[in-house]
Amino acid sequence: MHLACPRSASIRLLTHQRLPFSAICWRGIVTIGERRAQSFCKSTESPNGSVSTCASTAGKINMDITRANFQDSLPIIQQALQDCHFFALDCEMTGLDLQDTKQEYLDEIEDRYHQTAKGGSQFSLTQFGLSAFVWSETEHKYRPRTFNFYVFPRPTKGYDRRFLSQAGSLEFLAGQGFDFNKWIYHGVPFMPAEWRDKQLRSLNKAQDRREITIQRADDKVFVKSMQDQVANWIQSQEQTLLLEPSNAYRRAIQYQQLEKLQKADRGNQGFYVQRVSGLVGAQLQLVKATPEEAKQHEEEERQARLQAIHDAAGFTAVFEMMRDCNKPAVGHNLSFDLTFCLSSFAQSLPPSWPAYKQLVQQWFPAGVWDTKHLARQLQAVFEGDTSLGHVYQGLVEGGLDQAVAEFLADQTNEPGKWAFPDISHADGYEAYQGPEASSHAHEAGYDAYMTGVAFACLVRLYEAAGSKPGQTQSKTSQQPSLEAVQHLIGRLNIGRCDIPYGALWGEDPQPDRSHVMLAAGLQPDTCFKPLGEQLSKHLGVRVRVTPLWQLATSQSSSALLELPVEDLPDSARLAAALVICRQPHAQLVTWADYSSAKRDGTLQTLLQPLQQTGGASQAGALKRPIEAVANSGVSALTGQAIPAGQAPPAKKKLKSMVPSCRMM
Repeated sequence: MHLACPRSASIRLLTHQRLPFSAICWRGIVTIGERRAQSFCKSTESPNGSVSTCASTAGKINMDITRANFQDSLPIIQQALQDCHFFALDCEMTGLDLQDTKQEYLDEIEDRYHQTAKGGSQFSLTQFGLSAFVWSETEHKYRPRTFNFYVFPRPTKGYDRRFLSQAGSLEFLAGQGFDFNKWIYHGVPFMPAEWRDKQLRSLNKAQDRREITIQRADDKVFVKSMQDQVANWIQSQEQTLLLEPSNAYRRAIQYQQLEKLQKADRGNQGFYVQRVSGLVGAQLQLVKATPEEAKQHEEEERQARLQAIHDAAGFTAVFEMMRDCNKPAVGHNLSFDLTFCLSSFAQSLPPSWPAYKQLVQQWFPAGVWDTKHLARQLQAVFEGDTSLGHVYQGLVEGGLDQAVAEFLADQTNEPGKWAFPDISHADGYEAYQGPEASSHAHEAGYDAYMTGVAFACLVRLYEAAGSKPGQTQSKTSQQPSLEAVQHLIGRLNIGRCDIPYGALWGEDPQPDRSHVMLAAGLQPDTCFKPLGEQLSKHLGVRVRVTPLWQLATSQSSSALLELPVEDLPDSARLAAALVICRQPHAQLVTWADYSSAKRDGTLQTLLQPLQQTGGASQAGALKRPIEAVANSGVSALTGQAIPAGQAPPAKKKLKSMVPSCRMM
């Protein structure tokens, strides 16, 4: 509930109903007639430690950061990061998923990394949200300082980024009121730090050019002509000299010879070199000056080029501040945000998941936390919906009051002492306060703020869950301790998969997939949904079939067969069912062998004999053709004995039950 409060420094987002004496509430002990909502506008701090969001109207800070105010905002941003307990981030992008990528339930963590890495490398950021949660020791509350950056990869010398756009993503941004003109014309430029550093090294190397040996006769004539031209100019009254246009090689020769002429002792006569744009391309222009003036000009030119490189890198400086402040980072459903950030501001993404983990740890040395994963571990509270909006509204606006109260009552003997921390916008950061605050949803800055608030509340719930009886003081005015969620550091939410999380720190969890088999050498025109239905019918259990399109050839196709763990059929029965389903050349590979071959890069070697012969031969870890394995199984399924060397009669009998299916 939002309350009007014209000059208040605290607008209540959470209100209490009057409860019986000493009634236990997850926001504290509430007694009759106390802490009523209408009294909250009288002070700068909510009296019961609940979440509030306000800021002073004095000294407003422009929270929208563009090229126009970026440089002036850097000291404020750096101070906020240095002062914060943790910071939350959020990104908006031109797209997420490439057309050739699709998430499957049986993906491995390496598969998921490559899918998100492709998106992070080929789409672009449009906004970056940063909310630094600073704990006030005097007010005993969080005072977040939030910034909303428009970021655009402005073209510059040596860097002109190409990126994709996804129609659905752009339509979504437009529907949220996103200003595309502001993004393109006024967005803060950026480039990966590795590109910036490469350009800086190139600039330094320019001071020590490799000597060009003049051997060709026409080059010698060119050099002699230029030397005479410069010598005559120095003796003349002309202040400048424009050299003739030339290609890059000849221009390098010009620089080399002019540097030698500049070092010649001519007393007080000297010159410096400028590169100008002529009618037919770049040309060199000489300007007379004293040796001291020439040296000063060269240093000014070098500093200008250095500054131009740093200006083009732009937001990368903020990303380095985030690294160097050594504070915990928080995001919601963080996988995409991290790949986009690292690809945009750090370097090209590494080729493997283990190398990526190292990169994340280098740029976020104090760790990262994914609030979606944290919320998913508290199913008793969120009941399956862990979207950012649901988590924030449920914890901040009271939608989950009952669920939170029951959770605390179940976890601790003193639930009333586990109040959420008080949170009020820092003075001057008032853009996201008040009744219209929710209109900023899906703006990166506001989403970062929501994520930080959700994290602070989630940490308090984890503190309560890990508390010891009789050792708890009231937590209303105490800073949440991240020790309560230390075991969840670096755990990324993984959706639609049996992998519980992606582990950026520590060992990756390995789900049990002993009930999954690779069926290789299937007919090339196999339709996989009917195949799953037919296998389920013949085996009497549900079989989920996941096609592996990347392994398909003109001669065969492959799929993963996921069988029920609690009623796992033996391999003979599975083989028999495949034969009945008109897959006589299919061969089974265990999940362990399939996964190992993927990791080792030998999967194609494993499958090559099948692809070359249409599934009729044997290879390596592949089993012998199913028709040879399946006889006893077919007998069990059909009730008919199979004479040695004879094809199973069930194939003819059941042929009419298996519809023809061809790829269209």
